[in-house]
Amino acid sequence: MNKNFYTVFFASERNKYSSSIQVSRTTLLILLFFGITVIALAVIGILRIFNQDSLTSELDSLRKSNILLQNVLSDVQYSSIIDSSRSYEEFVSSYYEKNKMGYPDKTPVKGYVTRGLNIEKNHFGIDIAAKFQDNIYSPGNGKVIFSGMSEDLGNTIIMNHPGGFVTVYAHNDSNLVVSGSTIVKGQIIARVGETGNSKGPHLHFEIWKNNQVLDPRDIIPEYKQKDVSIR
Repeated sequence: MNKNFYTVFFASERNKYSSSIQVSRTTLLILLFFGITVIALAVIGILRIFNQDSLTSELDSLRKSNILLQNVLSDVQYSSIIDSSRSYEEFVSSYYEKNKMGYPDKTPVKGYVTRGLNIEKNHFGIDIAAKFQDNIYSPGNGKVIFSGMSEDLGNTIIMNHPGGFVTVYAHNDSNLVVSGSTIVKGQIIARVGETGNSKGPHLHFEIWKNNQVLDPRDIIPEYKQKDVSIR
């Protein structure tokens, strides 16, 4: 018998070896692989039926991890070509603008910066003095992940933006969007107020990227020009 072929017997009740065929080693491996694949797909299907919520949660977690990984890798790539004489914020804004990539660069409210970023004192944004109930605009496309009341920040909105950006708007007189809302750049999302721990109408505005706080004055040029704060 040829060693490269195998004999497959088909048994029946009447005759133990009623018929047989010869198959090559490659064909046999393909048949085995096909059989194992069918069994695996059947098991996965059963697990999905009985554990659909858990599977969906795992897939969502994997997607979020993949998005975060892509953002982190992009930052590593950016940092490899960054000019050491420029700040991270300046590099981010110039890179995104040069490559026509969307990022939160629109002025959310007209006014003067009266208090700057001070991480040592847990002030992770800038304060922009503005008229009471002036419109607050979204600086970029995004999605609202929080819209509600905070004891210190008053009426607050937090938004996710493409590229790993997150923005925060606090002390609002009123929030005009709810959690889960999809927002377009330039859309009115709130009104200027003085809710929470505030001494006058203003917008507390923060920009984050991949859990790193950025100075909005380096992202939005108008705020650097209208900065009257003591840094």
